[in-house]
Amino acid sequence: MKTNIPHHRRLGRRDFIGCVAGGAWLACGFPRATAGAAKPSATQSQLYWAWWGWEPLDHYRRTGGIVGAVDTKSPSMPQWYERLHSEEVVRMMAGLGVNLACTHFFKGFGLVHERAERQRTAGLVKFAHKHGIKVLGYCQSRSIYHEQFLAEVPNAEDWIQHDEKGQLRTWGGAKFRWAPCIHCGEFRDYMKRAIRVGLEEVGLDGFHFDNNYCQPCYCKRCEAAFRAWMAQRRPECRDVKQPPTEKTPDRITDPVVQEWVRWRCESLAEYQADLKAHAQRIKPDVILLGNPAYPRDPNSAYARSVWAPLLGRQLDLMFAENGNFPGIEDGALISQVRACKHAAAVGYRVVSTVWKKNKLTGLGLPDDEAAIALQIAESAANGALPGTNWALRPLGEGDRMRVERPDLRAALAKHLRFARVTESLRASAKPVRDIAVLHTFASTVFDNREAVALAQGAEEVLIRGGFVWDVVFGEDIARLSDFAVLVLAGQSHLSDAEADAIRAFRGRGGALILVGGNPAFDALRGERIVRVEAEAVRAATKTSEGRVVLPKDWKRLADAIARASGDRFAARLRGSDAVTLSAYEFDGRRLVAHLVNYANDPTSALNLELGKRWQTCRKARLLTPDGPERKLVVRQGPQPSVELPSFKIYGVVIVE
Repeated sequence: MKTNIPHHRRLGRRDFIGCVAGGAWLACGFPRATAGAAKPSATQSQLYWAWWGWEPLDHYRRTGGIVGAVDTKSPSMPQWYERLHSEEVVRMMAGLGVNLACTHFFKGFGLVHERAERQRTAGLVKFAHKHGIKVLGYCQSRSIYHEQFLAEVPNAEDWIQHDEKGQLRTWGGAKFRWAPCIHCGEFRDYMKRAIRVGLEEVGLDGFHFDNNYCQPCYCKRCEAAFRAWMAQRRPECRDVKQPPTEKTPDRITDPVVQEWVRWRCESLAEYQADLKAHAQRIKPDVILLGNPAYPRDPNSAYARSVWAPLLGRQLDLMFAENGNFPGIEDGALISQVRACKHAAAVGYRVVSTVWKKNKLTGLGLPDDEAAIALQIAESAANGALPGTNWALRPLGEGDRMRVERPDLRAALAKHLRFARVTESLRASAKPVRDIAVLHTFASTVFDNREAVALAQGAEEVLIRGGFVWDVVFGEDIARLSDFAVLVLAGQSHLSDAEADAIRAFRGRGGALILVGGNPAFDALRGERIVRVEAEAVRAATKTSEGRVVLPKDWKRLADAIARASGDRFAARLRGSDAVTLSAYEFDGRRLVAHLVNYANDPTSALNLELGKRWQTCRKARLLTPDGPERKLVVRQGPQPSVELPSFKIYGVVIVE
């Protein structure tokens, strides 16, 4: 059985030994989802989500202060919390178009301690199902509140991760929250018990696994499992110990450290696969949502054991929770586009729970229609789940909620309604495959600083240059055959199989953009091979926020991509670097282009260029949330195009 993570050297067939407590199986060769599927599964399609208080009262009381935009010291907080579970609120949200709720279930205080809150959740589930809303129960994956939990499981200290000094690892430095080890069989059994309780007793439709990532653990279980894994993969290193953890390594050359990161990523995915299999045995159509803090910074694999092609295949949905509230700030286009591209490449869907900045509380919420419209439009246009993480949070007046502010409620209803229109347009469509950006595990992790700077710089050019593009991971390198152009930026560590697939792509006539070069392809020549200096693409990044500034010389790469594409592209948007483009096609006869305007001003002078496959099209129309459909004309000629009238935030162009 082969690992799904490619190596920059060839491996034998047996790549992993399942030497972990609890009978864990081989953490490689996981069942593959259909990457980039145009048609989501029944459990994923037509879902519109809402935050529904995923923190129980005990968490608010124990933490104190402002928690997730909820003032725990407000005298009316208990009344708001009680009303949150009422049929009145369920009916209101269903009327607005919400049909998926994420609420509290298991926070880590213990199933015994949380029994009363669980019964409250069960009551909410009954109301929700009555009004057509599915419910996912919050299930804390990385935190045990030991002050209460030890009363139920006295030996739970044995389940906890150890840091390099042998100290118990905590969640985020909170001493009252211990972080359990995923290799502990007893902890896994407890999580499976919680899953059974949630599905059979509470009636949940699925789970929201929060913080389902894993920092390095140096407990005896993990040391033994890593040594066994190394003995199989590298017999000469059979007695090695886990290496010390660095904060943010830019480059990893030590082969033991390289294998250690692989092992941790595979171990986390195997753990999630184990829980998934257990849940599906109880409820085959269970919905699984994870929040592994991805993509939040470029070192997810090293710092948190998260590599999307492995972990993402064990989930239906994945939160992108960060401060990237859509908009333009200090020259950067702030978006969740990259998170959505990664999701489409693997086969899960993004649930965007983004926060605005707030000087007082740190976490802010949208406060006008424009912000609400942009948040929903971004998700709808990029295949994520439209919804709201703000609507049911306290308004600050008694037990009222933010959605009860008339202007905010009207905005949510209006833009969720339009999101349903856009999703119906995608129901039988397939994504346009113009340009691919390759991401490989070895390059991203072992040459992190250079690989991320170049890949993100190239992606920023594609985002703001009006191109239709997607991500291809090394695990699914065969998907390259779907695309016309491949951008190879910062991919310094390629396996033989990956390099062969790229040469085959070129042999079939695909265009290759080499950013900064790659020795493996120095001998390649031809009109569809373009080389661009690294400095022209390397982006200035604010990695703590996941934001990327457009490279100053970005048009050099944009022009190179346009030349290499020739007449093989489907569509490109001209006229603004603040409007993004995503596109879908129906049987090669109709194109649907989704345009999202991240600026605060209505668009002007936009032009949608069309590839030669649309030369027979004669008409187009523009749909927006703000007015009636507008008929457009397809201008014929060597370069067919559609001039677009002004729109505020979201426009959908149908060319036919």
